[in-house]
Amino acid sequence: MISRRGFLAGGIVLGGALMVDSFVVEPRKIKVEDVTIGIEGLGPELDGFTICQVTDVHHGVFVGRSYVDEVVDRVRAMAPDLVALTGDYIDDGRSYMVPVIERLATLEGRYGTLAVLGNHDYFIEWRYSADVIRSHGIRLLTNEHVVIEKGGARLCVGGTRDYFEDVPDVRKTFEGAPAGAPRVLLCHHPDYAEFLPPDVRVDLMLSGHTHGGQIRVPFTGYAPVVPSHFGQKYAGGLVTLPARGPEGMPPTRVYVSRGVGMALIPVRFNCPPELTLLRLRSV
Repeated sequence: MISRRGFLAGGIVLGGALMVDSFVVEPRKIKVEDVTIGIEGLGPELDGFTICQVTDVHHGVFVGRSYVDEVVDRVRAMAPDLVALTGDYIDDGRSYMVPVIERLATLEGRYGTLAVLGNHDYFIEWRYSADVIRSHGIRLLTNEHVVIEKGGARLCVGGTRDYFEDVPDVRKTFEGAPAGAPRVLLCHHPDYAEFLPPDVRVDLMLSGHTHGGQIRVPFTGYAPVVPSHFGQKYAGGLVTLPARGPEGMPPTRVYVSRGVGMALIPVRFNCPPELTLLRLRSV
């Protein structure tokens, strides 16, 4: 038999262990998600093309410089073809923007690094955030795209302005894109996927923002708090949208990363920080 005192003592120990795990251990326990995605019309020369998505660093009081260094080291070890930065580089305060971008600017994808802004980057005035990113040699996409070519294969990678703080425009983003070339879209907030024009092709959209909820109920994966109007749908992972647009247009899939940092409450439970390595395959 367990005495009441022993039961309470056990509960205190268990609660303390959970607190340490949630506030100290798990927030730094980065998990690399290796995700393979088939892309219709992707040329054989780009078959196996890798994109490392880094999102929601939230450098600040609770996400320090040493942790950012760890993130950078992990990305370098992957040696991706492209690094995609999908916003929220800082949590709050201009003083954190230059240090975090200085470190992220050292990442070297074979085809470079592309970035978009997140809502927190607008809180310190978006022009300032944009100037810092560009001054460190990172290509910032604001409703525009670049074309990656290898042999005779082409891949369009576009990026939009933030869904909450600005006006994303995917039609403008891919204006003038090569006909028939597959398209990857960087957009910080996944909710924008629900409003993509039906006649604009988007093969894959990469987002963050929701952090996986930061806290998930064990055994169920349910996140009690998800900052999305569509609830659990965009809590994290791969989402395939219903068919839309002209017949024969490839479906849109949205990958939502849990991100590497935290916002509001510096806690993660059953929801480790994430770096994503996406492998594109020809289908």
